[in-house]
Amino acid sequence: MEELSPKQWIIAIILVGLIAFGAGNLTGIKTASRKIRAKPQNELQIQTPVQSKTAVPQKPEEITVYVTGEVNKPDVYELEEGSIVKDAITKAGGATKDADLIAINLAKRVSDGEEIIVPKKGAQNKSAANLSPAPSEKNGKININTADLATLEKLPGIGEVKANAIIQYRKEHNGFKTIHEITRVSGIGEKTFEKIKDLITVG
Repeated sequence: MEELSPKQWIIAIILVGLIAFGAGNLTGIKTASRKIRAKPQNELQIQTPVQSKTAVPQKPEEITVYVTGEVNKPDVYELEEGSIVKDAITKAGGATKDADLIAINLAKRVSDGEEIIVPKKGAQNKSAANLSPAPSEKNGKININTADLATLEKLPGIGEVKANAIIQYRKEHNGFKTIHEITRVSGIGEKTFEKIKDLITVG
């Protein structure tokens, strides 16, 4: 075998180096290519937001009550279910300075459609002193100054709410002076009066 000349050795070494360098670059390109192909999947996993289930708060049910008597703003109000008498009075603008809050249970839970009457101080005692213990029914007529809730409800067009309003009015005004005065009670007009005028008396 013929020996290589120094020049040929140099050329051979250069060729081997070039081949090795080329092979190294090819391996690096393949590795980089795999990384590039894998990168979008990794990024997709990172960028995908995790959806969390947030509980939607339920709106509490509401009830309707009628607040009257010694409150600053008597009216019909809506309250959350589970509210108490104190909440209803607060909703109605609070009690007046003449309100007898001791006479009612402020912690009592109210129900839908309930009427809450805040009495006046001394109204119950004054009514008892000024009204004679006459029978609530006389000669077939109902005495609107002495009749209780159940008796008043016997009158046509008078339900629980209006009967309570009659009792509250007579407490605040020391009784009815005439039968027509009943038309001053909230919810009772001339039409209702025409139905009951022959069935009622003031004593």
